[in-house]
Amino acid sequence: MRPHDSLLAAALRQMASRCRAAVRHGLLLLSLLLVGCIEPPLHLPAEDVLVDMPIVETNIEVIWNINVDWQKQWYYGWDEIDEELFGQIAYPDPTNFEVRRYFIGDAPGQPHTTSGMDGFTIFGRHFRRTYMYGYYDMLFWSNIDSPTQTQVLTINESDINEVTATTTVTRGLLNDASATSVTGLYNQPEIFYSAYERDIHISRNKEDYDYFDEEEGVWVKQINTTLNPLVYIYMVQIILHNNDGRITGITGDAAVSAFANGTSVNTGHTNNSPCMVYFPTRMKRNLTVEGERVDIIGGKLTTFGLCDMEGWRVNSRAEYMGSRLDLDNRLYFTLLFNNGKERTVNYLITDQCRAQSHGGVITLHLNCRDIEIPSDGVGQKGDFFVPTIDDYENVDYDIPM
Repeated sequence: MRPHDSLLAAALRQMASRCRAAVRHGLLLLSLLLVGCIEPPLHLPAEDVLVDMPIVETNIEVIWNINVDWQKQWYYGWDEIDEELFGQIAYPDPTNFEVRRYFIGDAPGQPHTTSGMDGFTIFGRHFRRTYMYGYYDMLFWSNIDSPTQTQVLTINESDINEVTATTTVTRGLLNDASATSVTGLYNQPEIFYSAYERDIHISRNKEDYDYFDEEEGVWVKQINTTLNPLVYIYMVQIILHNNDGRITGITGDAAVSAFANGTSVNTGHTNNSPCMVYFPTRMKRNLTVEGERVDIIGGKLTTFGLCDMEGWRVNSRAEYMGSRLDLDNRLYFTLLFNNGKERTVNYLITDQCRAQSHGGVITLHLNCRDIEIPSDGVGQKGDFFVPTIDDYENVDYDIPM
């Protein structure tokens, strides 16, 4: 072969090599462009999850599961003074929430671990975070919007698999005048909401996502969860018939026994420990009930509900379905009489509470002519809410705890 033929062959070989490299590069570039335009690749190592948290329609009629106008049975009314003292007759609309994420690994149904948990506060009902591939549980609950920046609701996260809520004890309750025993009165909890979603799968398969965010360049999975109330409203009214000036007022102290002292934030199922919940009241004179002039004591009570009770969900049954049928709910309140004496009395309201376990209207009718005015040495005033028990049959009663 002549020298110039060898040089030509070498040049041709070099040109061919360059062409093959260009073709490979071009095909690779074309392939990447096709994948990017038609099926965006999963963004590694985490995916965006958009969480939407609507609150269930929390008007009184829905929670109480009634189809009648309850206000026709609510004779006490609710004026500006009541609203200033006790708040609105409504479920509030929270503005911020606590979120707890539990990464549980590659399989569903696993227990939570401290290392796999993170928590944060959000404002509004939508938020977006990135997640690792695998399974998550997520717990949400609303914070209390208090004008005074205080609250009695206490959240306990010591058990990472079940967060619980309780309230604080407000004051002493003396069982008898000799003060031989004291029972705590619990504050009524503020209304709040929660939702618990389990086994949320963050998949490597793009078919499991809802859409691709072109601007952010990531696949997005949407989680829709509904927040339900864990505290319920009872409206309490005590109608005084034939008073004729015998009962001149009230101290404002009232309480109901045998409500649960806490609930599961995860499920809304109440605990099995009964307590007495304190709430304030007010007396109104000369109201009309079915054509009769009466005096009425009224107030608003919030509570976790009865012991061992399922949390409320849409279409929940109003009737109590729990196991604590051994507990009686009694309404305690303190009356002031025209001779300057006072007495704390109590009456059974168990049937009314069980018939409307997620809140409702509690009505007590009293014929004041049947209530004995305390004489000297009976019903003395004191610094505590003291039940010197006076029932229909005027018998002593030990508070069940």
